[in-house]
Amino acid sequence: MAVLSTLRELSLPYNCYEVGHTWDPECYTAALSVGACCLLEGMKIYAPLYLVTQILQRKFSLHAFINTLQSTYTSSCFLGVNGFAFIFIFCLFRKAMGKFYYLHCSYFPAFVASFLAILVERKNRRGPLALYVTNVATETMFRMAAARGIVKPFQNGEIFLFSTTMALFLYIVKKHGFTKDFVSAAFRFVFGKDEAKPRVKEVKSNSTEQAIERIPLPTVEFPLNDIMPNINTLLDEAGSTFFQRIWTTTKHTSCPHTSSCTQYCLQGFLRPFLIGYLAFSGIRCLSSGKRLLRNPSFLLRLLTERKTLNLGLFLGGFGGTFKFINCLLRWVFQKDQPIYAIPAAFLGGLFMKFFPSSTLSLYLMWKLIENGYLLGIEEGVLPQIRGSMLLLYATSTAFLFYAAVLEPHNLKPAYLKFLTRLTHNKIFFLLAHLLF
Repeated sequence: MAVLSTLRELSLPYNCYEVGHTWDPECYTAALSVGACCLLEGMKIYAPLYLVTQILQRKFSLHAFINTLQSTYTSSCFLGVNGFAFIFIFCLFRKAMGKFYYLHCSYFPAFVASFLAILVERKNRRGPLALYVTNVATETMFRMAAARGIVKPFQNGEIFLFSTTMALFLYIVKKHGFTKDFVSAAFRFVFGKDEAKPRVKEVKSNSTEQAIERIPLPTVEFPLNDIMPNINTLLDEAGSTFFQRIWTTTKHTSCPHTSSCTQYCLQGFLRPFLIGYLAFSGIRCLSSGKRLLRNPSFLLRLLTERKTLNLGLFLGGFGGTFKFINCLLRWVFQKDQPIYAIPAAFLGGLFMKFFPSSTLSLYLMWKLIENGYLLGIEEGVLPQIRGSMLLLYATSTAFLFYAAVLEPHNLKPAYLKFLTRLTHNKIFFLLAHLLF
C-alpha cells in the first residue's frame, strides 16, 4: 500500500498535448495519425511476410491469395488499433483523473489498448504474439534489474538456459510427441522426428549380438572384377567388411531410426549444419548486397568466414550430439527411454557457444512453459484459464510501452527500432522530455 501511495503522488500537472501528443494539439487527430502510421507500416511488414509464406507453402490458387490479403489486412489493423487506442486511452485517463499519475502515463493505457487490439488479430496468431512480447519483456526486465544493480549478468547464462530448456523440452517431445506449433515444425524440419515417438523395445538377453539389427545390403556390381579378381578378398582381409558393417548395417533394436547408428548420428550433424550454414549465408549475402555488387570477390570471403559457419556449427553440433547420446544410451542400457533426452539435449545445447542468443533461449523457455501448461491441462492437473494469452499479451506489451516511454535505454534495441518505425518516431515525443 505504501508503494501504491508513493506512486500515486508522482504526478504531472500538464495536459495530454504538453506531455504526450506534442505533434498535434487535438487528441482525436493525434490518435488517428498514430493509428494510420501503424496501419501503413503493418501493411509493409505483413504483406511480404504472408506472401512469402504462401509461396513456400506452394499455394497459388485465387482463394489462397484472397486469404493472404485478408490476413495482411487483419494483422495491419491489429497494429493500427493498438497505436490508435494507446493515444486515445492515454488522453481519456488524463481527462478523467485531472492530471497524469505515474502508472497512467504509459502502463495502463498500453494495457487496455493492447487487450483491445489483440482481439482484432486472428486467433491462431495470438499465442505466438503473446510469447514473443513476453520474451522481449523478460529480457527488458532483466536489463532494468541489471541497471539497478539488483541482478548481475551471468557469463554464458543464455547457453545454460538454452541447454536446460532444451533438455526439458525434448524430454516432453520424446515422451508425448511433437505438437502442431511453429517451434515443433522447425524442430522436425531441422533435426527430424525419429526421436519424437520412442519405440521402447526391452532386450531380454544380455547378448550384444541379439541386440543388433541387420539391414540387408544392396548388391552392387564391381566394374573392375576382371582386372582385379581378388580385390574383395584383399579388402576383407584388411578388415573392410567390419567397417562396412558398422557403417551400413549396425543399429540397436530399440533405435527408432531405419539407418545404422553411425549414419544416423552423422546425418544428425550434417543436415542441421547445412541448413544453418546456407540460411545464414543467404542472410549475410542479402544484407551485403550492395557491397557484393561493387566487389563480387567478397562473396568467397563472406562464405568462408567463421562467422558464417557459426550457426551451422551450433545446429549441427546440437543435432549430432543429441542423436549420438541417445544411441549410446540405448546401446548401454539395452532399451530406449524418454529420459535419455535430458543429458543428450543438455550436452548438445552447449554448442550454442558458437552462436549465443539470449532471445532464442528466452523464447524457448516461454515455449516450454506454454507446452508444460497445455500438457498439464490435458492431463487434468492444471486448470484452464480462459483468455490467458490475451492477458499475457496485454501485460507484456504494456510493460514494453512503459520501458519505451520512460526507460528506452533498457529496451531491446531491435524492439525500440521497431516501435520507432511503427510510430514514425512519435514514440520519442511522449513524456521523456518532462520526466527527466
